[in-house]
Amino acid sequence: MVIAVIMAGGKGSRMKSPLEKPLILIKGKPMIDRAIQALKGAEKIDDIMAATTKYTPHTEKYLKEQGIETIKTPAEGYVNDLKFIISKLEVDQVLLTITADLPLIKSSTLDFVLEEYEKCGKPALCVAVPEETFRINNLKPSFEFEGIIPSGLNILRSINKQQDEKILFINKIELALNINSQEDIKFLEEHLDNSGENFR
Repeated sequence: MVIAVIMAGGKGSRMKSPLEKPLILIKGKPMIDRAIQALKGAEKIDDIMAATTKYTPHTEKYLKEQGIETIKTPAEGYVNDLKFIISKLEVDQVLLTITADLPLIKSSTLDFVLEEYEKCGKPALCVAVPEETFRINNLKPSFEFEGIIPSGLNILRSINKQQDEKILFINKIELALNINSQEDIKFLEEHLDNSGENFR
Protein backbone atom coordinates (compact mmCIF):
# COMPACT_ATOMS: atom_id res chain seq x y z
CA MET A 1 0.00 0.00 0.00
CA VAL A 2 1.31 3.44 -0.96
CA ILE A 3 0.26 6.42 1.15
CA ALA A 4 0.87 9.90 -0.25
CA VAL A 5 1.43 12.72 2.22
CA ILE A 6 1.22 16.33 1.06
CA MET A 7 3.55 18.46 3.16
CA ALA A 8 1.43 21.57 3.66
CA GLY A 9 2.64 23.19 6.85
CA GLY A 10 5.18 25.81 5.83
CA LYS A 11 4.88 29.49 6.75
CA GLY A 12 5.52 30.67 3.20
CA SER A 13 6.88 33.95 4.55
CA ARG A 14 8.72 34.69 1.29
CA MET A 15 5.41 34.73 -0.60
CA LYS A 16 4.30 38.05 0.93
CA SER A 17 0.69 36.95 0.63
CA PRO A 18 -2.21 37.16 3.11
CA LEU A 19 -3.09 33.59 2.13
CA GLU A 20 -1.39 30.52 3.54
CA LYS A 21 1.08 29.21 0.97
CA PRO A 22 -0.84 26.06 -0.07
CA LEU A 23 -3.96 28.18 -0.65
CA ILE A 24 -2.32 30.83 -2.84
CA LEU A 25 -4.38 31.15 -5.99
CA ILE A 26 -2.95 30.12 -9.35
CA LYS A 27 -5.36 30.81 -12.20
CA GLY A 28 -8.11 31.17 -9.60
CA LYS A 29 -7.49 27.82 -7.85
CA PRO A 30 -5.59 27.07 -4.62
CA MET A 31 -2.12 25.81 -5.47
CA ILE A 32 -2.54 22.63 -3.40
CA ASP A 33 -5.43 21.54 -5.65
CA ARG A 34 -2.97 20.63 -8.41
CA ALA A 35 -1.02 18.29 -6.14
CA ILE A 36 -4.29 16.71 -4.96
CA GLN A 37 -5.45 16.25 -8.56
CA ALA A 38 -2.18 14.62 -9.60
CA LEU A 39 -2.16 12.27 -6.61
CA LYS A 40 -5.77 11.21 -7.20
CA GLY A 41 -4.94 10.44 -10.82
CA ALA A 42 -1.90 8.29 -10.02
CA GLU A 43 -2.67 4.58 -10.37
CA LYS A 44 -0.07 3.46 -7.83
CA ILE A 45 -1.23 5.66 -4.94
CA ASP A 46 -3.76 4.06 -2.60
CA ASP A 47 -4.42 6.79 -0.05
CA ILE A 48 -3.83 10.54 0.32
CA MET A 49 -3.34 12.54 3.48
CA ALA A 50 -1.78 15.88 4.33
CA ALA A 51 0.53 17.24 7.01
CA THR A 52 -0.36 20.68 8.35
CA THR A 53 0.95 22.80 11.21
CA LYS A 54 -0.11 25.68 13.44
CA TYR A 55 0.91 27.94 10.55
CA THR A 56 -1.69 26.49 8.15
CA PRO A 57 -5.05 26.23 9.97
CA HIS A 58 -7.03 27.41 6.94
CA THR A 59 -5.29 24.83 4.78
CA GLU A 60 -6.22 22.14 7.31
CA LYS A 61 -9.87 23.23 7.19
CA TYR A 62 -9.84 23.35 3.38
CA LEU A 63 -8.37 19.85 3.10
CA LYS A 64 -10.86 18.37 5.55
CA GLU A 65 -13.65 19.88 3.43
CA GLN A 66 -12.10 18.03 0.47
CA GLY A 67 -12.32 14.77 2.44
CA ILE A 68 -8.55 14.51 2.93
CA GLU A 69 -7.27 13.28 6.27
CA THR A 70 -4.81 15.63 7.96
CA ILE A 71 -2.09 15.25 10.59
CA LYS A 72 -1.01 18.35 12.51
CA THR A 73 2.76 18.16 12.93
CA PRO A 74 4.93 20.10 15.44
CA ALA A 75 6.37 22.46 12.78
CA GLU A 76 9.95 21.55 13.73
CA GLY A 77 11.34 21.19 10.22
CA TYR A 78 10.91 18.58 7.50
CA VAL A 79 12.85 15.75 9.17
CA ASN A 80 11.24 16.07 12.60
CA ASP A 81 7.77 16.52 11.15
CA LEU A 82 8.30 13.45 8.99
CA LYS A 83 9.32 11.43 12.06
CA PHE A 84 6.12 12.59 13.74
CA ILE A 85 4.03 11.49 10.74
CA ILE A 86 5.71 8.08 10.65
CA SER A 87 4.98 7.59 14.35
CA LYS A 88 1.26 7.87 13.55
CA LEU A 89 1.25 5.32 10.72
CA GLU A 90 1.39 1.56 10.57
CA VAL A 91 4.94 0.22 10.48
CA ASP A 92 6.72 -0.38 7.17
CA GLN A 93 4.26 1.08 4.70
CA VAL A 94 5.45 2.86 1.56
CA LEU A 95 5.21 6.60 2.08
CA LEU A 96 5.40 9.12 -0.76
CA THR A 97 5.89 12.68 0.43
CA ILE A 98 5.29 15.67 -1.82
CA THR A 99 5.46 19.37 -1.04
CA ALA A 100 2.32 21.39 -1.65
CA ASP A 101 4.22 23.83 -3.85
CA LEU A 102 4.74 21.61 -6.92
CA PRO A 103 1.76 22.78 -9.01
CA LEU A 104 3.00 21.31 -12.32
CA ILE A 105 3.32 17.74 -11.03
CA LYS A 106 1.59 15.11 -13.16
CA SER A 107 0.02 11.77 -12.26
CA SER A 108 2.14 10.02 -14.88
CA THR A 109 5.33 11.33 -13.25
CA LEU A 110 4.21 10.10 -9.84
CA ASP A 111 3.53 6.64 -11.27
CA PHE A 112 6.90 6.63 -13.04
CA VAL A 113 8.71 7.53 -9.81
CA LEU A 114 6.90 4.74 -7.95
CA GLU A 115 7.83 2.27 -10.68
CA GLU A 116 11.47 3.29 -10.34
CA TYR A 117 11.20 2.88 -6.58
CA GLU A 118 9.84 -0.65 -6.96
CA LYS A 119 12.84 -1.55 -9.13
CA CYS A 120 15.58 0.16 -7.13
CA GLY A 121 15.80 -2.35 -4.29
CA LYS A 122 16.34 0.31 -1.61
CA PRO A 123 13.94 1.40 1.14
CA ALA A 124 14.02 5.07 0.15
CA LEU A 125 14.21 7.19 -2.99
CA CYS A 126 14.88 10.91 -3.40
CA VAL A 127 13.80 12.57 -6.64
CA ALA A 128 16.33 15.23 -7.67
CA VAL A 129 16.46 17.66 -10.57
CA PRO A 130 19.61 18.25 -12.66
CA GLU A 131 21.12 21.73 -12.38
CA GLU A 132 20.73 22.03 -16.15
CA THR A 133 16.93 22.07 -15.79
CA PHE A 134 17.14 25.19 -13.66
CA ARG A 135 19.68 26.87 -15.91
CA ILE A 136 17.69 26.28 -19.11
CA ASN A 137 14.50 27.64 -17.55
CA ASN A 138 16.21 30.52 -15.73
CA LEU A 139 15.09 29.21 -12.34
CA LYS A 140 16.92 29.30 -9.02
CA PRO A 141 16.82 26.19 -6.83
CA SER A 142 15.45 26.83 -3.35
CA PHE A 143 17.82 24.28 -1.81
CA GLU A 144 20.96 22.40 -2.80
CA PHE A 145 22.87 19.81 -0.80
CA GLU A 146 26.23 18.44 -1.92
CA GLY A 147 25.42 19.17 -5.55
CA ILE A 148 21.98 17.57 -5.36
CA ILE A 149 18.84 19.65 -5.89
CA PRO A 150 15.89 17.81 -4.33
CA SER A 151 12.51 18.21 -5.97
CA GLY A 152 10.31 17.91 -2.89
CA LEU A 153 9.20 14.41 -3.91
CA ASN A 154 10.48 11.47 -1.83
CA ILE A 155 9.62 7.86 -1.06
CA LEU A 156 10.49 5.94 2.09
CA ARG A 157 9.20 3.27 4.42
CA SER A 158 7.25 4.22 7.53
CA ILE A 159 10.08 3.20 9.83
CA ASN A 160 11.67 5.70 12.22
CA LYS A 161 15.29 5.12 11.27
CA GLN A 162 17.74 6.32 8.65
CA GLN A 163 17.13 4.55 5.36
CA ASP A 164 19.49 3.82 2.48
CA GLU A 165 18.21 5.76 -0.51
CA LYS A 166 18.57 5.95 -4.26
CA ILE A 167 18.83 9.34 -5.94
CA LEU A 168 16.65 9.50 -9.05
CA PHE A 169 17.42 12.44 -11.36
CA ILE A 170 14.53 13.63 -13.54
CA ASN A 171 14.96 16.47 -16.00
CA LYS A 172 11.46 17.97 -15.90
CA ILE A 173 10.35 21.50 -15.17
CA GLU A 174 7.35 20.16 -13.25
CA LEU A 175 9.78 18.96 -10.57
CA ALA A 176 11.97 22.05 -10.66
CA LEU A 177 9.31 24.70 -10.15
CA ASN A 178 8.69 25.01 -6.43
CA ILE A 179 6.62 28.10 -5.70
CA ASN A 180 8.51 30.21 -3.17
CA SER A 181 8.01 33.79 -4.38
CA GLN A 182 5.74 36.05 -6.39
CA GLU A 183 8.29 35.77 -9.21
CA ASP A 184 7.76 31.99 -9.23
CA ILE A 185 4.00 32.51 -9.54
CA LYS A 186 4.52 34.84 -12.48
CA PHE A 187 6.80 32.27 -14.16
CA LEU A 188 4.25 29.52 -13.52
CA GLU A 189 1.34 31.45 -14.99
CA GLU A 190 3.40 32.39 -18.05
CA HIS A 191 4.41 28.73 -18.45
CA LEU A 192 0.78 27.62 -18.23
CA ASP A 193 -0.25 30.24 -20.80
CA ASN A 194 2.54 29.30 -23.20
CA SER A 195 2.04 25.55 -22.84
CA GLY A 196 -1.73 25.69 -23.10
CA GLU A 197 -1.96 23.53 -19.97
CA ASN A 198 -5.05 24.05 -17.87
CA PHE A 199 -4.80 24.58 -14.14
CA ARG A 200 -7.99 22.98 -12.90
